[in-house]
This record gives sequence, structure tokens and C-alpha cells, in this order.
Amino acid sequence: MPAKRPPDGRENAPGGAISPLVPVLVPLAVASILFGVWFSRIFPFASPPSAPPPVRFTDVTRESGLIFSHDNGSREGLDTPTSLPGAVAFLDYDNDGHPDLFFVAGTAWPWASALPGSRPTCALYHNDGKGHFTDVTQKAGLDASMVGMGVAVGDYDGDGFPDIFVTGVGGNRLFHNQGNGTFREVTQAAGVGGDEHVWSSGAVWLDIFGEGRLDLVVCNYARWASQTSLSSAFAAEISGPSYTAPAGFVSVFPTVYRNLGDGRFEEVSAKTGLNVIDRQTGFPQAFPLAAAAVDINGDGKLDLLFKYQTGPDLLFLNQGDGTFRRWVPPAEERREGATAGLVGEGALPFARQGQPAGRFGVLREAGLVMEPIQDEGGPFCRLQDKLGVALLDYDLDGRIDILSGNGLAEPSLVRFEHGRSFAAVPSLIWNNARSWVRAEVGGLGQGEGNGLVARGVAVADVFGNGSLDVVIAQNGGPARLLRNDLHNHNSWLRVDLVGTHCQRDAGGARVEVHTPRGVLVQTMEPAMGFMAQSEKTLTFGLGADDRVRKVIVRWPNGVRQEVRPEGVNRRIVITEPR
Repeated sequence: MPAKRPPDGRENAPGGAISPLVPVLVPLAVASILFGVWFSRIFPFASPPSAPPPVRFTDVTRESGLIFSHDNGSREGLDTPTSLPGAVAFLDYDNDGHPDLFFVAGTAWPWASALPGSRPTCALYHNDGKGHFTDVTQKAGLDASMVGMGVAVGDYDGDGFPDIFVTGVGGNRLFHNQGNGTFREVTQAAGVGGDEHVWSSGAVWLDIFGEGRLDLVVCNYARWASQTSLSSAFAAEISGPSYTAPAGFVSVFPTVYRNLGDGRFEEVSAKTGLNVIDRQTGFPQAFPLAAAAVDINGDGKLDLLFKYQTGPDLLFLNQGDGTFRRWVPPAEERREGATAGLVGEGALPFARQGQPAGRFGVLREAGLVMEPIQDEGGPFCRLQDKLGVALLDYDLDGRIDILSGNGLAEPSLVRFEHGRSFAAVPSLIWNNARSWVRAEVGGLGQGEGNGLVARGVAVADVFGNGSLDVVIAQNGGPARLLRNDLHNHNSWLRVDLVGTHCQRDAGGARVEVHTPRGVLVQTMEPAMGFMAQSEKTLTFGLGADDRVRKVIVRWPNGVRQEVRPEGVNRRIVITEPR
């Protein structure tokens, strides 16, 4: 009887047959294992830690030479009518590679007397590169006194020196950088002064028309009637709403100025698509606090995100022709209450999955944008949720963290209460790649506890060591400079861009830093927050990587440029190819 064949059709052999592939596969498997062990030793996989690093900020305000204190206009027996102001910006006004500081002035309100022997003004402090600041306000010509609100820094004429735009109550001011350490006010000549009966808040520079020049968008917080005074408007507001006419103040559309290229601007507000009517009131959306320029879809054109004191955020997509289109989530994906907002994110063509490349992505992941905050009659408006934060890679691990002053303010003009305390403890919101972990920032001076009436929060590498330091401007109090003393020996690379075809500040350009462990991506966007602007230099924390393979810049016009830096722990400047 013939032997049965095995099911697979092969002949049985004594002791079993050995496949002819075994001599080939075994050495390959052994080699793969050995290669994996070698690779893991050379490039070990570091799982993200769950606990945040120590929060080591040191208050170095006094030794740094910063003595600026904001005057909020309150006087004995007279409280300030609003606790919103307190603005600050980092800028390198003299192009020496060190971030300097500009503070926006506050002063007595029109119906109050100035403090005897004082004239509060804006202030400019020069950084010597070692973290010591010198007051150069008068020498620079920036000793302007005003009821100031916000600040926006941008090189609007492309001469390589940053200019300063300051918003305020009853008019705004533009200071042109002369390039010799001084500024000249050009408000009237440029045509950007605004209305003397309008109260402006945030502002941002961006190229709206794709002409290679910075245009200007200004948030207008409120307007009072030209037939009445500011004090009368406050009195009418406090007395309560009118059922026949607005009491005290009315809401206002944002103002948009087109840069004509000759030092002058043209107002084009009505043509841009940013004028939105609140369906409930029939007036423009009320009480805008800040506007941020963010490239949410990676097309190289900066979009606009507006934050309001009450009500949801509004996001406008840049159409590239001087107009914006309001983004609205699909009707079937909308939600009610606290879950409303960016629930239809699938309808937005986000530039990349995973690590967010821009400010909008970080803020969205942290839940700080597009989620309307329900005040529900609560005692405070939480400015943290109104862009009152600054983004930074605190520990240089390659993940963007958030520093919040945890600012508090009155929910609206009519709900301000005399004697209320708005002090809060700042916090670091640390990113562990899976979630956000909050830790308090302590050690902020003696006699005041840790509470600050924080308004503008901005970050920069003040000491030139790669670590990002923090400045906090207070409402009615002294500014604070916090030095980052973590010192965890992580590597870093700082990148500055200079546009030639696009506007010089290179807004919308995307930078990729390629390391042995992966790719880090950031978008060049004005680092705006509520009442603040951080430095424009991009800081890439490299973690344990000690080399960068290449840096790729994708300029707004689509040109791809590749650079190989000479080492890490340095600042490089990349100029757009002509």
C-alpha cells in the first residue's frame, strides 16, 4: 500500500525535512535582532514622562534693571473703570540679536488728576545680551503718555527694523523705527490714528493682500457717542442698560488698514469680510480683546482668530485676495453649550496630523480656542481663556508648553466692582505629548505672595542661553521678569527668517528641523496674546538630540529652501532666496 503524502504535498524524510530557506532566514533574523539592539542603544526611544519637570523660574526683575510699573488710572477714592490694560512686547529694536522690552503706558483717566510729580509714559528697555536692561525711553523718543491698551510689533516698511503700533482709548499711535536707536511718531502721516471716540484693544500685523507688505488689523473694543464725553459714557453704562438706545458704549467692527507701500495706509475695513453682526443684538460682535494671526491650513496665508470678552471665538480664513471667509462648522457637527466650537475640525484642512505646527494647533489641543467659556454669571472673566497665555518650550524637549498668568478681569464694563482683587498665581501648563499638566509658578517676590494681576505675558531668550524666559505686565503694578533656571542640558536651535519676496517678517513660512529622532515643525506667525507679543525668533528644543541633519523652510510662495546648520545650541538666520 503506497505511503500517504502529507497534506502540503511534500515527502516525509527521516527526522523531518529542513526547508532550504532556513540557512538564509536565520542569519537575517539574527542580523535584524543585533541591528535593533545597536540602533536602540544609539537612538534610544524615550517615552514621554508623565510628571512635569521642576518649575524653576526666578524673579530677576530688580537685578535686571526693569523698574516699569503700570499706572491703571486709579486714584484715592477713584477706582479705575476697567482692569484690562497692561501690555508688553519683546522686540529687537536695534538688531543686535538681543530681545529688548517695550511696555505700554497707562495714565490718569480724563476725569481724574495726574499723580503729582509724575508723567507715566510708555517705556523701552535695551537688553545688553546678558539680561540687564537699560531704560532708553526718552533717548528713543517713545515717552508717550496715553491710556494705552495693546501693542503690535512689525516691520511695516521692510527696512529691517521693527516698528511699534500702540492701541488705546480715544486713539492709536504708530512709531516708526529710524534704524539709529530712535523712533518717530508717524500716526497722522500714516493715517492709522483711528477715531477719538473709539476704544481699541488688540492689533496684529499681517500681509492680507499678498503684496509683500504688512497690513494692520485693529480690534475695536467699544465706541461712545461723539456728542458725549468718556466719563459720561461710563456713567450711562453703570446706570444700567437702556431699552430704547445703547447705554454708554456700543460695539464696533474691526479696522483694517492696507499698506500702500509709501508709508501711508488706506482703510479697507468694509471690503475684507471681517464685519460680523451679532444676531442677538443686531450690533457688531461685542468686546473683542485680541486677534491672532494663525495659519490653520498650512497654505502660507495667515488667517485671523478673534477672541472676545464674552461670546465665542471667531475664525476667518484668508482668501489671499484681501478678503476673509468666516469659518463655520458644518451644521450636523455643531454642539450646544460648552462643547460648541471647533467640533467640525474635519472640515478644516489642517496642515499636519500629530504635532501641531503652529500656535493655533497648540492652543486648540490645549482647549484654549474655539471653546466658548460659559461665565454663567461668575465673578471673573478668565483672560487665560482669551489668549492670555504665551507659548514656549519650557524644558526644550521639542514639545510646546504654555505659560499662563491666569489673569482675571471683570466680565464686562457694567459688572466692575470697587475694591475687587484680580490677583492670581501664574502657572505652567506642561505638554507631556499625551495630556496637559498644570504646575504653579512660585517665588514671585515677597510682600505680595505669588498673586499677580497679570495681563500681557511674553517670552524670549533674554540671556542668550536657549532657555525661554518670561515677562509679565501687570495691571496697576510692576512688571516681572522671570528667568528660566531649569538647566536640564537639552539641546536647542533658534531660527530667524528674513523674507525678500514675501514681507520681511516672513509670516506664514514653515520651518522643519530634521533630527535623528524625527522632524520638528513650527510656523512663523506673530506671537500674539492678550496685551502681549513674544519674540519672533523660533526656538526648537531638541531634547537629547545633539545634532540637526537639516533645516527646511517652506516660504509662503511655495519655494523650498534647505540649510544644514553647523551644530546646535546656536541661532541661525535664513534669508529667502531672491
